[in-house]
Amino acid sequence: MNRFLIALACLFAVQMISPVSAQMPLPGSGSTEVEDTVAEPSPNDIKELARLLADPTIVNWLEQRADALNGEGTPENQSFRDIAAQGLEAVQARVRQVGVALTLLPQAPSIISSTWQQELSPREQLNLVVLLIIFVFVGAGLEWLYWRYAGFVRRRIELHQSTTYLEKIRSALTRLALVSGGAFCFSLGTIGTFVIFEWPQNSYDFVLELLISLVIMRAIAAIALFALAPRVEALRLVPLSRQDARLLYLGVMVTSAVMLFGGSLAETIVLLGQNEAAGLAIDISAAAATTVLVILLLWLLYARSERQRRFILMPVLGSFVVLMLFILWLIGAYSLAGTLAVIALLVPIERILRRTIEHAFKANRPDPVSDEPDGDSDVEEEADHGIYLPVAIRLGRFVVVVTAVVSIGLFWGVQPWNLSAVNSTPAQIVRILVDVMVAFLIGDLIWTATKTAIDRRMAAMPKLQPGVAPGPEARMATLLPLIKKVVLVTILVMVALIGLSSMGINITPLLAGAGVVGLAIGFGAQALVRDIVSGVFFLIDDAFRVGEYIEMGDLRGTVESMSIRSLQVRHHRGAVHTIPFGELKSLTNYSRDWVMMKLEFRVPFDTDLKLAKKIVKRIDAELQDNPEYGKNFLQPLKFQGVRRMEEFNMVVGVKFMTKPGEQWTIRRDAYQRIRDEFEKAGINFAQRNVKVEVIGAEDMSEETKEQAASAAMDAIEQQVDGPTGS
Repeated sequence: MNRFLIALACLFAVQMISPVSAQMPLPGSGSTEVEDTVAEPSPNDIKELARLLADPTIVNWLEQRADALNGEGTPENQSFRDIAAQGLEAVQARVRQVGVALTLLPQAPSIISSTWQQELSPREQLNLVVLLIIFVFVGAGLEWLYWRYAGFVRRRIELHQSTTYLEKIRSALTRLALVSGGAFCFSLGTIGTFVIFEWPQNSYDFVLELLISLVIMRAIAAIALFALAPRVEALRLVPLSRQDARLLYLGVMVTSAVMLFGGSLAETIVLLGQNEAAGLAIDISAAAATTVLVILLLWLLYARSERQRRFILMPVLGSFVVLMLFILWLIGAYSLAGTLAVIALLVPIERILRRTIEHAFKANRPDPVSDEPDGDSDVEEEADHGIYLPVAIRLGRFVVVVTAVVSIGLFWGVQPWNLSAVNSTPAQIVRILVDVMVAFLIGDLIWTATKTAIDRRMAAMPKLQPGVAPGPEARMATLLPLIKKVVLVTILVMVALIGLSSMGINITPLLAGAGVVGLAIGFGAQALVRDIVSGVFFLIDDAFRVGEYIEMGDLRGTVESMSIRSLQVRHHRGAVHTIPFGELKSLTNYSRDWVMMKLEFRVPFDTDLKLAKKIVKRIDAELQDNPEYGKNFLQPLKFQGVRRMEEFNMVVGVKFMTKPGEQWTIRRDAYQRIRDEFEKAGINFAQRNVKVEVIGAEDMSEETKEQAASAAMDAIEQQVDGPTGS
């Protein structure tokens, strides 16, 4: 699809700047000629006129009458209906001229031949041809001398392999300067030699038109060579293959030659004494040939496309647009033709610019395969390129749209930079469209830049890992999404207000009404206001961040996200709790700075505490050497000795300090290692048991012993569970 868009953009642009389209008059311009001569006044009449002009009453009346006539006749005070009627009359006059020209179209070759023979004798014709050849040879010789000294620079540029797109642009601009220098030498040689000679007026006009066409052809060739680079792929700025670039370059040159020399020939025929209908007939022939060539080139590019055969609508639509441009030019609807050309070029140029910018960023992207040690910097640079890409695309789109609007305004006789001084209906419409579009585009550009900056900052932050406490960057990860939403709402409101103001709507009552409505909402939705204000102060206090583990009364979990009025907390079992900020009276944050974890073990009274301390110290060394979580220790695993004495055992303590979120894994391994090492060292954990001593148990039977044991068990259970009914 790109090749069709590029073809439309290039060929339409060439057609718009051609002499055929250059003959389109500006709106409001006229070319009336006064052929009748006026007799000179007598001395008495002059004296009478001077006497009247000396009278202040006459002078004031003339000034008032002139102002009134000026106000009635200016386009600024004309209605849209009057403008449309004038345009329709101009189209009708143009159609009549085209009808006359079409009758002369079959006679165009004979008109050219007869005009050539009538204006120039055979000897003058021969001299003119010889001089033209001399002029061309002088220009070509001067250009050849220029390339004798500058050719090696051009070859070095073409052979140089650019590594980045910016370097490619610099090389292409340098080659454009060199090619422009060659074209300037050719122009200097041809036109400079032409100026030396004395020419008859008819020959002067013909030769000058021809030489100017040659110079313009060289300029178009230099610009096309700069953009397409058909021979040097390393300098090609648009994403095209070599075959497509060559075909498009050839098409641009052929269509430009037909338009330029056709328009020059038509202008020369008119200057040599023929009527304007004969020149218009030649113009129509050149424009028709150009239209056919452009349509043919579009279908040739479509035929070369293998992957995009399904996009048959593109060449059909392009052919229709080119044909409509020819018809509008033919009937004299120049403003409509220019508007259609701009609208038709808007989407293709935007797509071409987008692809070119993407191509540029892709060309500037660092090579992912690199043996250099600073690979992380390459990754960061690649991320920056990807983040800046939307800003560059939006900026290019802004320039394209503004240029299109200015061009359409100029086609309709409206200068966008002077809209305030014009009161016509088209000017008012264009002024509203310009204000609204510029406000929208600026808002879109600001939003894209803000969103890109925020996304870039968030992309540079380390990702939150499950079970790992977030660092200080989590504060920015919490605030930036809220800031992005606030900026978006602000931009939307401002663009809407600017658009309403541009349409003539007074926004002061809207602002006052918005204040009253906001006050009413504030009273009616106090809970909502309380939630929002509380959330602002919680964020200012930095009480919690996304990814931190917090506890609020009976609720606890990890902070997942926040809105303007509430936060969402996910419990470690999966449940998600949504809590409005206004309901947060106090909270506990378990993910800040450090965590102290204390473990308790119940051991018998005869346990060797010194041996237990040595075992815990050895386990601490092993845990801190662990490659997964050893670096997360802030204080080592310490044996605290006996914490308290209980009825059947004593309680010993162990503690350690880690980074938030890492304590659970370390506690699990610490429990397991302490149990295994204690078991190896013969240290058993205490167990609850009851010893019942019965006096005279030697003479008791087995049945009596069982009854005594059962009674003792009942007493123990009653002591543990408490009395019945308590």
